[in-house]
Amino acid sequence: MGVCRACGRESVTISSKIGFCVRCIREKWPEIGREIEKIHRLTRKDFGLPEVPPKAPDGLPCNLCHHKCRILEGEYGYCGVWQNRQGRLIGPGRDGAYVSWYLDPLPTNCVADFVCPGGTGAGYPHFAYLPGPERGYANLAVFYEACNFNCLYCQNWHFRNRRLGGPLISSANMFADLKEHVSCVCFFGGDPGPQALHAIFWADKARELRKEKIFRVCWETNGAENFRVIKEMMRLSLGSGGCIKIDLKAASVTVHQALCGVSNKQTWENFALLAEMAEGRPELPALVASTLLVPGYVDEEELEKIASFISSLSKDIPWSLLAYYPTFYLDDLPTTSRRHVEMALAIAKKYGLKKVNIGNRHLISEAY
Repeated sequence: MGVCRACGRESVTISSKIGFCVRCIREKWPEIGREIEKIHRLTRKDFGLPEVPPKAPDGLPCNLCHHKCRILEGEYGYCGVWQNRQGRLIGPGRDGAYVSWYLDPLPTNCVADFVCPGGTGAGYPHFAYLPGPERGYANLAVFYEACNFNCLYCQNWHFRNRRLGGPLISSANMFADLKEHVSCVCFFGGDPGPQALHAIFWADKARELRKEKIFRVCWETNGAENFRVIKEMMRLSLGSGGCIKIDLKAASVTVHQALCGVSNKQTWENFALLAEMAEGRPELPALVASTLLVPGYVDEEELEKIASFISSLSKDIPWSLLAYYPTFYLDDLPTTSRRHVEMALAIAKKYGLKKVNIGNRHLISEAY
């Protein structure tokens, strides 16, 4: 049972780690915002990461994402992979990255599995090997060990144990696992954004090597890349039959700031841009939205705003609603309740969204 330090309300869906209820986060941010910012600073300090995006006026600029860091000599950007070394921005590129990967048999537990060629055969025969799920084929799941968000509930937070400035993993090793039965690649993490230059190079080269075969390029990202980078990501997905899956974590800027430590402005602008680009391939979804149903925080108001936003762009954009599991710093909330899921589905229906999926069903509880 958590207690809001601003209004005194008690609930199992108020995290003692955050210390405030969602209503106060939306309505009293000027008074409580600094307290929540301290929490994010501490969670980054624990792993030796920059506590805030560096903004030194005479620092070296990095423009890969929404932070637009300005990095002093010897220091790192917010993501922890780009460093100012002797006046040059040094980080992952064509030759290597901070990355790991594995072959994941299809169909797999993918956010877009309910609409993608690998899970459904959509786009057959141009973008899929089979008219149904691609059994016998595999996805090359590429995990990038960095992120430019600071989500307190990160499901894959272990990448933070990577030592800053450690050796890059050679791109050649990844190409060695581009086996004949691999029909798609998915870049995720962490987030592929901070290392997107490596992913774009690798994907272009891989498509060239597989130019006579189906080879889809997909992404799971927070969507905070700069416009030029995310357009390149969509170029690869559109041409290959893949998709970009963007996590719309919260609608209110302050709720997003509380949960993720950063603004959602760039994500929402990019999502609108990608929705327009996706119209160039209407027969197969190129853009997919996902939202984690965080108890108490991604509530009815947040879901209404997210559904309204998606619907305003296109009612055909798939939306995957994911059940929540308590982990990392936000480990004192329950899993998503059936009531929460049913509310989210009703909201999606209200706004006319045509392709809605519930993910992580095994986590849904009957409680509260």
